Amino acid sequence: MRAPDDDYWDELGVAWRAVDLDISVIAPRIEARVRRQSALIVLTLAIGLPLAAIGFGVGVLTIWRGWTTGTWNFVTRGAAIVTMAMLVAIAMQSLLGVRRGRAAAVSEMLELSLARAQRTLIGIRLGMAACAVAAVLGLVGTAIRRRLSGPPVMSPIVDLVLLALCAFGLFAWGRNVGFQLGQLRAVKRALGHEGQE
Repeated sequence: MRAPDDDYWDELGVAWRAVDLDISVIAPRIEARVRRQSALIVLTLAIGLPLAAIGFGVGVLTIWRGWTTGTWNFVTRGAAIVTMAMLVAIAMQSLLGVRRGRAAAVSEMLELSLARAQRTLIGIRLGMAACAVAAVLGLVGTAIRRRLSGPPVMSPIVDLVLLALCAFGLFAWGRNVGFQLGQLRAVKRALGHEGQE
């Protein structure tokens, strides 16, 4: 007999319940999911780790250049680049722990998928924080430049709109990953109850 907490409630308030817990049907789907996740994590690390290192170097160089020439808006720009590079590095570090995983049993594959979804949510939140850092320090840099040498050629509104679009995209992706995380937890609970009956 299933308990009421076996239900999975979606965003529309519809309750879903696993009725057919045939492992031979579930296992290939979860295995394919784990393989796709592995490939995406490797690709993300291959792009993200060098990007974080390059960003850190460019940020430090920008801070140094601004400091030595007295161009203070470059200092804030460099600080933004360094901070964003560090956030990318933290996100990549969180993925390193779940990039590999040989899981034979369905329960192990579910655990790996859950861990990867949680780490993806961490990366998404760090990405949104990077957008906020870029917006705040960009506005500070624009204010410094306006005060010292006149307004910039390009309006900061364009940058803020682009950052808002990136943040909105990350937010939408985070909702999707959160939805998948809830589904995976529901499947795990359903399989756990099935094993106890």
